[in-house]
Amino acid sequence: MVRELLDRETQSAKKGLGSQISRTNYDFVFLREETFGVVPEHVLRIVPKRKDKNLLRGWIWVDARTFRIRRIEGVPAKSPSFWIKDIHITLQFADVNGMWIPTSFDAMATVRLLGRYTLAGLTIPAGHSLSTVPQEAASPKE
Repeated sequence: MVRELLDRETQSAKKGLGSQISRTNYDFVFLREETFGVVPEHVLRIVPKRKDKNLLRGWIWVDARTFRIRRIEGVPAKSPSFWIKDIHITLQFADVNGMWIPTSFDAMATVRLLGRYTLAGLTIPAGHSLSTVPQEAASPKE
């Protein structure tokens, strides 16, 4: 099941605009403003324009200053598999070393005949390096 999810993500990235959060794929409805710490955010409802397992029906939190997506939460517009039902996905994004990237991924689903499962992705704290090289080795010595 995990391999299938990763393969689908790879295929989705190759498709390009097919699953992009844009007006091509979604209708947006402004719901409210929230403040996350000191960052004001717009909360929008996203409604997919077609039934596609790579599109989500749910909500996005958008930074009110930069318009970057900080969080996406929802359910697939079409079930990804006969075996998986009631799937709920949450993605969080942040600035890591000057790049706006996903920092965590969580999916909770009911798998037919097996019960409820949770898949949690790596959480990278904002401001931390993605390098696996130890800090001492990464910095040049004088």
